[in-house]
Amino acid sequence: MTTHAPQAGQSVTLPTTLDEAVAALTALPTAVPVAGGTDLMAAVNSGQLRPSALVGLGRISEIRGWQYQDGHALLGAGLTHARMGRPDFAALIPALAA
Repeated sequence: MTTHAPQAGQSVTLPTTLDEAVAALTALPTAVPVAGGTDLMAAVNSGQLRPSALVGLGRISEIRGWQYQDGHALLGAGLTHARMGRPDFAALIPALAA
């Protein structure tokens, strides 16, 4: 896990495991977890949000995956639309891939 301080008073933590992310969010209860950042940046740019700390979730492979088990699809919270379009995913769940 790495932590950067891009501006005075603001930190960005980049965990690589779910346990590290939970620890970071526990240590920094006012931190904002961020995956893609589109909504976050819109709120920051409009002045609606000024987070003192961010916890980036993009490096956590545990939440980007998916599996098909016993007739059910289990999708991670960080599964991207681009990943859903790949052939291995589309072969099992074509409606969602489309």
